[in-house]
Parts: sequence; C-alpha cells; structure tokens
Amino acid sequence: PLEAAVVDSVLGKKDGKFFFMHDKLQETAYSMMKPEERCLHHNRYGLALGFVAEREKDDKMLLTAVGQINHGGSQVVIDDEQAIVVANLNLDAGMKAMIMSDFFLAHSFFNHGISFLRRGHWTEHYDLSLQLFNLAAKCALLNAEHESLQALIDQIMQNAKCFEDKTQAISNRVTLLTWSGNVLGAIELVNSTLSRLGEGFPAKITSSVIKTNLDNTKAQLASLSDDTLLSYPAMVNPSKILALELFSKHFQILPLVHQTAVMPLIPLKIIQISLAYGMSPRSPIGFAQYGNFLVLVRDEFEEGYRYIKFALSLMKKLPSRAHDGSTLFWSTHTRLYVEPMQSSIEFYLDAYKAHMKSGNTYAVSSSSVYNNCCLWSGKELNAVVDSMKD
Repeated sequence: PLEAAVVDSVLGKKDGKFFFMHDKLQETAYSMMKPEERCLHHNRYGLALGFVAEREKDDKMLLTAVGQINHGGSQVVIDDEQAIVVANLNLDAGMKAMIMSDFFLAHSFFNHGISFLRRGHWTEHYDLSLQLFNLAAKCALLNAEHESLQALIDQIMQNAKCFEDKTQAISNRVTLLTWSGNVLGAIELVNSTLSRLGEGFPAKITSSVIKTNLDNTKAQLASLSDDTLLSYPAMVNPSKILALELFSKHFQILPLVHQTAVMPLIPLKIIQISLAYGMSPRSPIGFAQYGNFLVLVRDEFEEGYRYIKFALSLMKKLPSRAHDGSTLFWSTHTRLYVEPMQSSIEFYLDAYKAHMKSGNTYAVSSSSVYNNCCLWSGKELNAVVDSMKD
C-alpha cells in the first residue's frame, strides 16, 4: 500500500523512508482517523520511542516521545503499571526541561505526570507522587502560576508523611505569600517553622544579644583556617537545610516591612549551623553577609574581606549553582569598598546572570544595583545596555 501511495504521489520515498509529499496530505490522512485511534497511535508511538530514548540516553528524543504520549492522553493507558511508567517518563522529561531552564515545558511534563497517577497514588506510589508535586510546584513558582502553586502546596501538605517531606512546600509557601503581598504572613510562617526546627530567634533582639552571638561566632571561627572550613562535609540534615533556606528568605523579606533588628543575627545563625552540621549551598550566602556586617557596620575590613573571599571560594567548591547569584550579590557590597569600583561592580552583572540562569527573581535586584553603580562610576551606558543583553 505504501508503494502504491508513492506511485500516486501521495508519499515520497528516500533512503528507504516514506514521507508525505505535502503537509495538507498529512493533515487529511490524520483527520480521517477516529479521535480514539489518534490517541492510541500517539501513545504507542511515544512509548516505543521513549524506551529507545532512555536506552540511548537521547534527551531530545525523550522529550519528543513524552510529548507524543501526553498528546494521546491518560484515557488510552491500559493499566496501572503502564500509568506509572508514563508518569516516570514525564518526571524524567520534566527534569531534562528544567536543566534547559524551560520551566514552562517542565511544568507541563510534571502536570501530565500527575494526571497519569491513579487513585490511591499517595499511598501506593508515595515517592513518585511527592517528587512530581514538588517539582511541579517549583516550576509553578518560577512561572508565577500562583493558583496552580497553591493547589500543589495544599496537596503536599495534606499527604506528606512527615515534616521533612513538607519542607519544600513550606519554602514555596513563604515565597508565594511574599510575592502575593502578604509579607507579614510570610514572616510569621518563617518564624513559626524556625521555632519548630529549634532555630527560633530570642523573644527580644537587643544589641547585647547580637554582640553575644557575634562573639560566639568569632570564637568558633578563630581557630579554623579557610582550608579547614573548605574541607567541611556537606550538610545532609533536612531540617537544618530548611532552616538555612528560611534564614536566607527572611533576610530578603524583613526590610520590606522595616523589621531589620533581627537581620544581623541571621548570617551568624547560618554560620553556626554550618559549622555544626556541614556546609549547604546557602552557607556561602551566610559568610558573605557576615563579611558585609564586619566591614560595613563594624569597620573590620581585614576580617570581613577575608570572609567575603572565603564565601566565593566555598561557592565554587559546592556542586550546586542554584545560589551563586546571591553569594555574588552580597559579596560585591564589600568588594566595592576594598577593590577598584570600576572592576568590582562587574560582579553585580555576574550575579544577575547567575540569578537568570537559576530562575531566581532576585536577578532584578542585581541588575538594578549594577545599573546604578555603572551610572555613578561613569561607565558608558550604551555599553552597559549591550552587556545586559548578552
């Protein structure tokens, strides 16, 4: 039949492969199929292609395959076993899309993966369910799809088996509250969660409380060289990892409502936890903010600059690049005081690019400070505009 179609100029043939001679012919042939047949063919083609893609480790083929499966829909999945296979394929495809920073595509894959899960999936396929919902929530957050994010968070909070499994949802809820304008609600959630984690703040923040914490931190760091600190193991305690994440968010949102009294304690707490439990991807941020406090508030330039440089060294050593932008941003505040301004402000541009690469909305802060510093330092502004486009 295919050879006859070639004779009638409906199909062409080259190197043993057949193709339609015109898009309209392909569309006509497709429209003649019953809807349920189309869905079934999309499903079968996608599954066959997906197994080949995973075997060959071909990411592009995997995205195509999963797209075909999703086009077929969940109604043609034959049983629970195949549904889980398809959900896992969507999980893999979504993570590949996130690596490419295509969070809209990734969100689509994760949502489709969720749609293939059957009743009782939180009980029978808990780990897969938690991973799909957490990653879908992360993409919804980055895509500013707030209603979708809230629904996903609610599902996680309702079905998570333990507090540790709720940590990503709690962090996302803090960000959602902040972006929705409910900053006081975000602060309240941070404070209550930190208290539950055993990392709450004193009831009253005074200068003596800050001095005591500062003296304790200095005493802990006094005998530790940079090489010793760089050799610290990675933090693995999920509660402490969440605590550092919440401290970092707290530091960013407190100025929005002029609650700055507690801010000097935050980098001290981050450092103290890092020394006790190992270094996390957010530890460099704490050391950078600590260096800023020493230089910009206490005029301790030599010691403060040391910890700025250490923060950058630690950032490069850690495998995660998700928070490079924040470390670069905070460390550059002190570098402006110690290094030539014209060269050091370029690190704000590096922070902007790192934030953009990781999907961090604080890229706006980095670009704003960079542009202002360029104006003050007399840089040629057309060149600045070009650098922001690169």
